[in-house]
Amino acid sequence: MKPSPIQLLRLTFKRVSIELDPANQPAQIPNPLEGVLTFDGVTVNTEVGIGDAPPQDGGSMFFLELRLLVDNRVQPGAPQQKFSPYLIDIAAEAIILVPKGAEKLGPPEDLAIVNGAGLMWSAIREQVLNLTSRMRAGPVMLPTVHFHDLKSTAQRSPQPTGLEEAQVAPAAAAAAVAQAAQAPRRRAPRKLAG
Repeated sequence: MKPSPIQLLRLTFKRVSIELDPANQPAQIPNPLEGVLTFDGVTVNTEVGIGDAPPQDGGSMFFLELRLLVDNRVQPGAPQQKFSPYLIDIAAEAIILVPKGAEKLGPPEDLAIVNGAGLMWSAIREQVLNLTSRMRAGPVMLPTVHFHDLKSTAQRSPQPTGLEEAQVAPAAAAAAVAQAAQAPRRRAPRKLAG
């Protein structure tokens, strides 16, 4: 086992809202032993941002914020769209340290956003499963994702204006969401591939 090229110093939730969507409830209460909703075909809205934290002797520090929104709005041009039995709005923020020497693996900001968003997504994924496992429509599991598309070297597009929208396809990964504290820099919107 080796230390990660980034260190998560703090992760907190700014907002955790999961509620039943009366318009999209299952006809019968699902049996959790038979399956878990995995968001295949459900539109997942995300936002990501990163901001610099005060400099540290031990490396570069960054603020990250990740937001996940599932609002079940009908998406024009998505005939196979599915809906979640829950309306979800979760925002988390984190402080990420990229230790000195890690820059040999890539730009510190890229290391912070790609790896930090992955850690934050995992925490949000756990909260969603934990809370929905005690709710009437049964447990739901967010997809497992990666955040390589957040690298600045892969992004040379204009700034996004708000929440990006992506539809999670059966074998797709969802994108990270974050808006950083103190003058965040946002990455361009992207669609999830199927």
